[in-house]
Amino acid sequence: MKENLLVSPFLVFYIIHAMQLGIGVLDFKDISQPAGHDAWMSIIVSGASIHILLWLLYRILKKGNGDLISIHRDLFGKWAGGFLNMLFILYLINLSFTSLRVYIEIIQLWVFPQLTPWFFSLVLLLVVGYFVINGFRVVTGICFLSALYSLPIFLTFLFPLKFAHFSNLLPIMDHSVMEILSSARKATLSMSGFELLLIFYPFIKRPDKSEKWAHLGVIYTTCIYLFVAIVTFVYYNQDQLQHIIWGTVMFWKIIEFPALERFEHLGIAAWLFVVLPNICLTLWGAHRGISQLFSLKKKRGMIIVLIIIMTAATGFIESRAAIEKLRIFSGDATFYFIYVYIPLLFLMQVVIYKFRGDKLKR
Repeated sequence: MKENLLVSPFLVFYIIHAMQLGIGVLDFKDISQPAGHDAWMSIIVSGASIHILLWLLYRILKKGNGDLISIHRDLFGKWAGGFLNMLFILYLINLSFTSLRVYIEIIQLWVFPQLTPWFFSLVLLLVVGYFVINGFRVVTGICFLSALYSLPIFLTFLFPLKFAHFSNLLPIMDHSVMEILSSARKATLSMSGFELLLIFYPFIKRPDKSEKWAHLGVIYTTCIYLFVAIVTFVYYNQDQLQHIIWGTVMFWKIIEFPALERFEHLGIAAWLFVVLPNICLTLWGAHRGISQLFSLKKKRGMIIVLIIIMTAATGFIESRAAIEKLRIFSGDATFYFIYVYIPLLFLMQVVIYKFRGDKLKR
């Protein structure tokens, strides 16, 4: 990689944080279903498990000396590796589309009920495409700005504390370990995003020094999710929470200013800066993966194709039931990728490299 294409190691903190933070922080209904008021513990469990997975990712990438695309080819050959790379690209496109479609649904529910989804999707994707086509450093800049712009938004979650009932958290450990683990699994999609390291690792200067920043990014994101989850659980009781759509957005309805009557409209608009890195980074990863897989020279044409596909898909998924199925599917796909495939890839890499070493000695 040329020096002017690389980013400093400390910026990995902002990339990991911006990618993990997204739509999930606006709704804790699914997470609280298995473990109830103890679901805040599942966020800690999920965050701790991500540190282990992040350690595995760095070991995989250091041994492979490249991104996941080249590692797949090295381990499994051209055809099997190409098939796995194609699945990974589809996974990234699905993550990008899920963030986009869910955010549009929030706008439809709270701001513009008559909004045409495909038109808003097209406008937003054109902006995202502009960032993507200008390279990874521009996408990193979006992640950095997102981390800064999101700080004032999280201060607004202090307002509900004046109506808090901390007794909602009692009794502590009222649910079994399996229920807490089940709740942690439902938090997978919300806490995902760190696995994008598999595609942007070659763009980090001195990547060995970035590992501590990646772990700090996960800690920071976990603390934010934990804070918002506790505020949600002390504001709503569990019965209320299960019957409210996007409960965290409801916090903004209690905020009143003399010159601003509907603060939730401002909050949802500002949340675009939180969602934008999710869409940008995943779409950039898919675009880079396709370019590597098929050795494309005209990269601008591919980003246009991706924009057209995602815009068309937005028009087909319109009902809330379809959007909920999309979230469930994305959550399951993410769970199997990060908790099953990443450890399996680590083991296969160790075994294959050891076998090749033994074979060379003979």
